[in-house]
Amino acid sequence: MSVEYKITIRTSARFGSGTDGEISVVLVGTHGESEPHTLDKRFHNDFEAGAEGVYELETRELGELLLLRFSNSKGLAGDWLLDSAEVTSGERSWYFPYFRWILSNSTAEVLAGTARLPQHVRHEREVLARRAQLERRRQMYAWRPAEATAGLPGAFDISEERPLPKDELYRGLGDGSYAVVIAKTITTLKLHMPVLTSAWNGLVDTLDLFKHLEAPQVTQRWQDDYEFARQAVQGVNPVHIQLITALPDGLPLADGDLRGLLSPGSSLAQALAAKRVFLLDFEILDGIPMFRKVNEDGVEERRWAPSARCLLYLDDTRQLRPIAIQLGRDPEQDPVFTPNDTAHDWLAAKIYLRCSEGNTHQMVTHALRTHFVVEPFVMATMRNLPDPHPVYKLLRRHFRYTLAINDGARKGLLDEGGVFDDFIATGGPGKGHIKLGQKGYLRWKLTDNKPRPDFERRGVLDPEILPYYPYRDDALPLWDALEEYVGGVLGHFYKSDADLVGDTEMQAWWADLTERGLPADKLPCTRLTRVADLADILSTVLFTGSVQHAAVNYLQYEHYAFVPNAPLCMRREPPRKKGVLGPDDLAGMIPTRSQTLWQVAIGRALASFGEDEEFLLHEGGWREDYFKEPGLAEIHERFHDRLRVQLAAVKARNAKSDVPYTVLQPDKIPCGITV
Repeated sequence: MSVEYKITIRTSARFGSGTDGEISVVLVGTHGESEPHTLDKRFHNDFEAGAEGVYELETRELGELLLLRFSNSKGLAGDWLLDSAEVTSGERSWYFPYFRWILSNSTAEVLAGTARLPQHVRHEREVLARRAQLERRRQMYAWRPAEATAGLPGAFDISEERPLPKDELYRGLGDGSYAVVIAKTITTLKLHMPVLTSAWNGLVDTLDLFKHLEAPQVTQRWQDDYEFARQAVQGVNPVHIQLITALPDGLPLADGDLRGLLSPGSSLAQALAAKRVFLLDFEILDGIPMFRKVNEDGVEERRWAPSARCLLYLDDTRQLRPIAIQLGRDPEQDPVFTPNDTAHDWLAAKIYLRCSEGNTHQMVTHALRTHFVVEPFVMATMRNLPDPHPVYKLLRRHFRYTLAINDGARKGLLDEGGVFDDFIATGGPGKGHIKLGQKGYLRWKLTDNKPRPDFERRGVLDPEILPYYPYRDDALPLWDALEEYVGGVLGHFYKSDADLVGDTEMQAWWADLTERGLPADKLPCTRLTRVADLADILSTVLFTGSVQHAAVNYLQYEHYAFVPNAPLCMRREPPRKKGVLGPDDLAGMIPTRSQTLWQVAIGRALASFGEDEEFLLHEGGWREDYFKEPGLAEIHERFHDRLRVQLAAVKARNAKSDVPYTVLQPDKIPCGITV
């Protein structure tokens, strides 16, 4: 008996997604498979980008459809980006989400979209299809050799023989590709360099760069002490501030040094006991090699980013301001600077501190604790979870472009001869920036990326202790929403811990992750036997790739582009004596013209959104629809309702703020690491 099937095919709207190839399909069901059917409408250009095509075919009764086997052949512009297909027959319907390329002269099996754990798959043909998909993926997604990632998380191995899969290729940003944004910015800056003075003075001349680029708002406030402290709670690196109740070892500071800086009649001991003193500490830089190189003319170039630390004081207006900075750890060699010192001394101390923060931020807070710790989860997912697995469906949209951008960062920024060698203090022959990342990884665990325990550890969870901390106040509701969303999705499929233990694909995911990606001692559990542990891990991963990455990435232009605010290298050793610095000394300490250009360009590129960016709260909903199961739409809508409430709260606060904090608005947070 023959049966009519109607197949609706959606081609991605992305530029270049359409194909001139000949597309045919075989329907595979529980009762067998159809003959190949060429999908071609007469006098119609099929499979154009953004198009939806409906095709009717007749074949024998196939039972429940399990997969569609598409073949793509005979095309000049042949590669085809298939979003999804839907098949109907009478009252029955089947959904096939894909959102990947089917390359020219190739065949791909698109599995039915109903999410199932492997133990719930009953038909042998479906079992074989899941297994075959994973075998292909493991060939495409190979781990780098362990020696290539020594001291760092496991990573994707890319070579000429095994290039980045087309599904992972990076898309263009608003002004072009990742590299093009940098190149265009450099060109714009160099084009207008003649307007600058021939003798470069970065404290003055940097402003001229922004006659042809948007000027960071911080240019108007960067020398202000309150602005300096504000960046600790809502700047590009808001994860270091911690409450202290005693002075750190090796930081000699007496009440006389702080005259006029504390509340009238208050001593430093009283301020510490009253929980009004906070610390920024970049001790992690201690012992890290700094740039040091002799050029062909025998001239040595050196750069510095000291293991600096800073005390912040919560004053009677309930605002933070810096009261002491030490540019090293040796009390005999490294004086403690305060606002009572000369204006040049105090400004220099703040600039050096920001440089130390910047090097730590780039390699630890940003590269390591977001980009590189998410990558092993991308790898384990692509290698071990087939399309119909609910965890694959939960995670996939949040992993778009992460492998590509990490590969680009390694080649363009971090590797020998990369941009970081050109302008950051820890770059260069000593590979200090790599050693800094390794040192950060040695100290790191995944639980460190959970916001609430992190705030508790640093003593800044309570708003009574630290009243103004927008990063904290925005991050916590977003964590809670993500945690509920992830737990709801997992709870829909895992009815008990036994379901997780019996999930062979998820157990393979765990084994692959812990053997090649992140050792178990970096994770909250050593065995994956509890659904609660899986929910905790996946919530942390999604929070890291979306909220946390947004917090430490998208203010880079604002924070770094006006280079005196936060130079990524200092060209002179930190001052060892007070009262000897003048304005010419400050100008000679901060980056050169060339280093400034690189810092502006990199900051602009890394703070860019893509034209196809997808945000946590996305107008019109997420474009890639993986779940069609009853009950999942309700969980998804609850998540977005919570995000809408949070968006309203952020906007209400920012309406009353002198310096709005917008990077954690849910409609400005990309779903994953895309830059």
